[in-house]
Amino acid sequence: MPLQKQGRGSRHPVEFEVTIRYRQRRFPVAFARNLSPEGMYVQTVNLTLPTGTLVEIELDRWGRQWLIPAMVVDSDVRGVGIMFRTPQPELYAQATSASVAVRPPEEGPGVAAICT
Repeated sequence: MPLQKQGRGSRHPVEFEVTIRYRQRRFPVAFARNLSPEGMYVQTVNLTLPTGTLVEIELDRWGRQWLIPAMVVDSDVRGVGIMFRTPQPELYAQATSASVAVRPPEEGPGVAAICT
């Protein structure tokens, strides 16, 4: 059954680092910006992925390592909309109950090192 983009449902603003895995390559400079049980919007740096691209989202948070099969369902100049292949209610529950969010540096001397 083909995957279809779902409605925006209960999106929750978040700020934490994720890695996008695509064709056995890892793109570590990406930040989740909003999350629902069905997917997330990921801000990327110098990475463009077309709609329909199969990826995996990797993150190490809340005491566990997550590796989530997903698909790009939307793309713009700032990032990509990701739909999980199967809903992730546990991830959503952890993220929405977390009291501390990790913010990426917006500017400054460390950004060049992170982005290269």
